[in-house]
Amino acid sequence: MLGAVVRKEFLNHVASFRFWVVAVLALVLAASSTSIAARDYNERLRGYRERRADHERKLATVTVYSSLQPAALRPPELLSILDQGFDAQLGTDVTIDVFSIPTRAARAQRGNELLVSIPAVDLTRIVGVVLGLLALLLSHDAFTGERAAGTLRTTFAHAVSRRTVLAGKILGGLLTLALSLTAALCASLALLMLQTATAPSPDQWLRIAGLALAYGGYLSLMLLLGLILSLHARSSSSALVIAVLFWLVAVLVLPESARALASSVTGTQEARREAERAERGLAAAYEKRLAAELRRQPILVTFSGDTPVSFMSGKHRAVLHRFGSAAYYAALQRYYRFEVETGIRSAEKLYEIDRRYDERLREGERLVTVLSAASPSFLLDRISQSLAGTSIAEQDGFLASCRAFRRTFLGYLERRQALGSWRWFTDDRPEQLHPWPEFLGLTLDQAAAADVSGLFRRLTDPAVETRVQEARQALEQDATRHLPLADMPRFSYAGPRFHAALGRVAPEILVLLALNALAAAAAWLRFRRYATV
Repeated sequence: MLGAVVRKEFLNHVASFRFWVVAVLALVLAASSTSIAARDYNERLRGYRERRADHERKLATVTVYSSLQPAALRPPELLSILDQGFDAQLGTDVTIDVFSIPTRAARAQRGNELLVSIPAVDLTRIVGVVLGLLALLLSHDAFTGERAAGTLRTTFAHAVSRRTVLAGKILGGLLTLALSLTAALCASLALLMLQTATAPSPDQWLRIAGLALAYGGYLSLMLLLGLILSLHARSSSSALVIAVLFWLVAVLVLPESARALASSVTGTQEARREAERAERGLAAAYEKRLAAELRRQPILVTFSGDTPVSFMSGKHRAVLHRFGSAAYYAALQRYYRFEVETGIRSAEKLYEIDRRYDERLREGERLVTVLSAASPSFLLDRISQSLAGTSIAEQDGFLASCRAFRRTFLGYLERRQALGSWRWFTDDRPEQLHPWPEFLGLTLDQAAAADVSGLFRRLTDPAVETRVQEARQALEQDATRHLPLADMPRFSYAGPRFHAALGRVAPEILVLLALNALAAAAAWLRFRRYATV
């Protein structure tokens, strides 16, 4: 008897005009959005590979350790084609530096810049909006329509139990939704595999299966909610109005309202201003200590024949010094050792400030979760983003990997004794020092302090400048001066694992399952007392 009821419900649904309109719309949208997202993924993957290759080429030309700043790059997530989430909006590139602990990632070149500025239309969005509406449309008149037509009374007259009728309607509706969902999912997966050169890994297939189950759980809940509306509505028309209003509020209005409210309650703007004030104070104290240390080394603050020529080479304090004296380099060695030690401690304090600010942001995120827990689409977004590897939590995982790599990189520099060596700031070899007065045919003793400024200006004389440029080019073309970095650790990031992604959204999964159970129980309790006329 149950099979007969399920078959009747399924055939009635697939024969309806509303089913085909919404199901075809979902299929077309899934195919088109996946095709666009796949092309964008290919562009982002190409950009990632080019940046990684360019970084390796730059590493081969580094001659001093202060210019050695490895890049930690996050590859685009393949499953962002199905759920874009925050994958293309958050930064992908982090420069690993001695003087800073990664808390943010720079935004790299996007594939399609337009996709970043408009709301994402992906498979998850289509399931949440379009198929979620279909679930309500299929079930909003499940009881009101049959009661008005008299078929519900006839069914009970054939000794069919209420339990069987309710189970049949639920299973029949789920089969119908599964048909539309399967078509959209298969179309998206087919385009994903045809348009990208990257095949899903076994772990990604597990996450795809998890996505399919999450979609099914969401549609099941929407179907049950539609049945509850039908059991409480007086007519099919009123049930339709209530269903559409519920869809607008639960799917579109509630999540956005919760985010706006959480932002105003947690006061993230004030927290950001407090963090910036603390960072400015810490930076000022740091610069003051460096200036005091610099004054302790008279040779470093007085321009003389010992002073090297400096070339900016990279970010932060990466400066390359050439054509200086041994005495000046010895003083620089002491100063840079102090700068590095102080800079590492300052970076830890700055990171602590950022960590406290991020904790305020997490308070807002937790509040959003609580306020939006009643929205099935919000729960679906949270679960699907985690499984697809496109959530903010995944970005947090990437940044945590960057911080771990920075610790590994610092250990590498310490093993190389790079932080307290001449090679931190110069590729001039001790046995081949060539201070700039020698380009004028003078020794250091002949470069009197009173004459230094005039002598230094003579370096711009055409003949002298030519000799300086030739010496500089000879140094740059000397491959033996390049740092041997074959043993330097390289950063790699593989993205989320299935079990980790599942564990992050275990509360949301439990809430979704609990809502399904509550909705089924509510439908049964109401249907037990439901009048057939």
